[in-house]
Amino acid sequence: MEELNEEPGFTESNPHSPNCPPSAIIRFRFGSRTIQATGAASDHAHPNVLRLQIHRTLLERFIQSLFWIISRADGVWLRNRFPEWFLPERIVLKSQKNNWEEEFDQEVAAYNKLHRLQGITIPQLYGLIDYNHTRALILSDVGGFPLATPQGAVLDKQDLEPLLYHALTSLTELGVCHDDTKLDNFLLVTDEGKDKIMIVDLESADFELSEEDLAFTAKSKTNWLIRQYRNHLDCMEYDGVRLPKRPLRT
Repeated sequence: MEELNEEPGFTESNPHSPNCPPSAIIRFRFGSRTIQATGAASDHAHPNVLRLQIHRTLLERFIQSLFWIISRADGVWLRNRFPEWFLPERIVLKSQKNNWEEEFDQEVAAYNKLHRLQGITIPQLYGLIDYNHTRALILSDVGGFPLATPQGAVLDKQDLEPLLYHALTSLTELGVCHDDTKLDNFLLVTDEGKDKIMIVDLESADFELSEEDLAFTAKSKTNWLIRQYRNHLDCMEYDGVRLPKRPLRT
């Protein structure tokens, strides 16, 4: 793993959350590349999760273009060997929490077990690094909004339920149960014009359930999330922050 350093210099606030801490410019090492980026914590509740926009020099753009050209003939080997040169403009840097070694290991294991779902139902895992002497994951920024936010709670319950069930079932079919079932961890994302649910925070993933229990879990957790969602809509309505509903994008 590589050494990383954070530099001071706070700038604008994170556009994804109006109440989050201000942004900062940070630098870190990933493989053969030193990356400079601007970003901020996802929100005040998750200071260990930074949403970053990478800065690229002209030289870095040129090198990255060469890697992309070569990879067209090479296939996936070059991407696997030098993932630092295939990063998108926006990424997420998620550091291990204090005394959460076991949970961090569990999340890494979950990403490996769910490899085929990376970028589809869960974020893409690009690699592991050392950030300020702490282990960290480099993940894709899936965009969208958590269902716990007004921007993420714009669908009818009837439209949301099959999206949740499909996302949870995709995990259970690979032997993984998401065991931190709260609205914050389920994001409404529009991908190629279609709505879907992306699942984040896999520290509490469970790999020990039987096939029968996994099938039951997908349905029961969907029902639990829908109940949370219904209460959340009522609370937002009472607080006057609920946004207008919109049709499901299919």
